Amino acid sequence: MEKRILLLEDEIIVALDLQEILDAAGYQTMVTHNHQDAIEVVKKFKPHLVICDINLGNGPTGIDFAKESKSLLPKLEVIYVTAFSDQKMVESADLTNPFNYIVKPWNEEQIKVSVNMAFKYLVDKMKKDSMMDCLSLSEYKILDLIAKQKKSKEIADILFIAEKTVRNHRYNIIKKLNLPNDNNSLLKWAITHFNN
Repeated sequence: MEKRILLLEDEIIVALDLQEILDAAGYQTMVTHNHQDAIEVVKKFKPHLVICDINLGNGPTGIDFAKESKSLLPKLEVIYVTAFSDQKMVESADLTNPFNYIVKPWNEEQIKVSVNMAFKYLVDKMKKDSMMDCLSLSEYKILDLIAKQKKSKEIADILFIAEKTVRNHRYNIIKKLNLPNDNNSLLKWAITHFNN
């Protein structure tokens, strides 16, 4: 997987420092210094991760950018970098569901660890998404109910199907997800991986 990162930072020297660190660590990076250029780069470069200063001088903020860019790339993750940590700004930033915050002045290790964690999360999410793609709609519904710790009889009642049908679906899901065929493997997988 290519690991593409967009750096949105209005301080050019800070942006270049970040780019140098991340390029040396093997990431593909692009740097922008304002909201409008960053949106254009999102459309063309299609980053997996954005490291974004919240305060971009005059005009739209990094929070505005995160909202707009996530509407273009819903799976995009954002790490905010900020010198400010006032409650109102944090609450506003939280609405964009960022992966992390890094408070300035940051150090190289903080950046590397945070980016590494973000890509680990993204890779896990992509694996899970591709596994889920192989499930039928019925299997998906049943997996959702299993994650909510419903028993086969309860699932059958909720979905108006026979309990035997639920057991067949459970068996098929276990095969598709390559899980061990023991009593709790599907329940454990569903609770761990399934978004309720």
